Amino acid sequence: MSRWPYFVAIALLLTGCSSAIDGKAFREGAAPAASSDGESKYPQYKPPADGSGFSAQVLDQPLALPVVQSDEGCAWQDSIKAELQPLGLVSTKASLSGCQFVFPNNKGAQVHAYHPYGWVTQDSPVMEPVEIAGFKGRTYAFDPEPATFCSVNMDVRAYASIAVDAYDIGSDEGGVRAEHCELAKKVAEVVLKKFVPLAGGKPAPGTVQEPPAEALKDADVCEVVKFTHANYAGVNAGREGAQKGESPLGPTCTHEVAYAKVVGMYTTGTGGLEAVPPKAGADVRNGKFGTLKARFEQTEETCALSVQLGNGQVVQVDFVGKKKEAMSRTCVSAQLVLSVSVLSLITGES
Repeated sequence: MSRWPYFVAIALLLTGCSSAIDGKAFREGAAPAASSDGESKYPQYKPPADGSGFSAQVLDQPLALPVVQSDEGCAWQDSIKAELQPLGLVSTKASLSGCQFVFPNNKGAQVHAYHPYGWVTQDSPVMEPVEIAGFKGRTYAFDPEPATFCSVNMDVRAYASIAVDAYDIGSDEGGVRAEHCELAKKVAEVVLKKFVPLAGGKPAPGTVQEPPAEALKDADVCEVVKFTHANYAGVNAGREGAQKGESPLGPTCTHEVAYAKVVGMYTTGTGGLEAVPPKAGADVRNGKFGTLKARFEQTEETCALSVQLGNGQVVQVDFVGKKKEAMSRTCVSAQLVLSVSVLSLITGES
């Protein structure tokens, strides 16, 4: 059996957690506006043409699929069998690396929605933009030929993206990469249309959209906004670099390197966003983060994203740029880190 269904989950995690190097510039781009009128004195993020950038969209949509890595997280597979029959679906299987589908000619596909739509900094032999069912994403492969594995990752405006990997079931080098890329795209189209509301679908039954009410009870703030979460935004301070503190609203955890710093905070009170004063002079935009009430606050060098949980507590990530190349990425970076933190609160995994 091919090692690829298992390898890809590890590869994607490493890409998000450690692909950015402390203090070095990432791919060119600018930050999204935080102002409510769509106009901002700060530059807006423009993804690179090759599809390797991180999400430039407001993440205001519900999760399409369960984010738990278990048999329960693949319970939706039966409901999509009819739609996949035109592709010749043979069988399905749930695994920790994703929800797997078997097709004729020894082809397999794996669907997973465990991570946010980040950006890719490592060299990849395949990296191309793709649009499927009205959503932008990328087609990519990390290993050069003779490996034939191919993936698509779709930005569905939720804090978990949808990825589909296609491969030869029996061998890492079996089959043809171009055919695997096409299979990944076709399976992605079916999944998006079935489960993503903006594509005409409905989230899979049992998909948990928000952290539980007691998610922050007696929580260690450096586990709520963990060093591995900050890594996604290029702040690789390590576990030992996490610095705990206190603010008037609740505990804080700071992760800092020469490039930028991430300050995580949650409120001990339950007064919601109304009880969290915005930064003086900041551009402010109120809206949604997934299904959660949210607020962006952007200044020249910082962007704070706050979300209100169901019990009225607030979790905030403040991304503070220190080097020039970080200043234009503050809001997309805060959004990326908080996506990982919220997903961790939903699954209960830090």
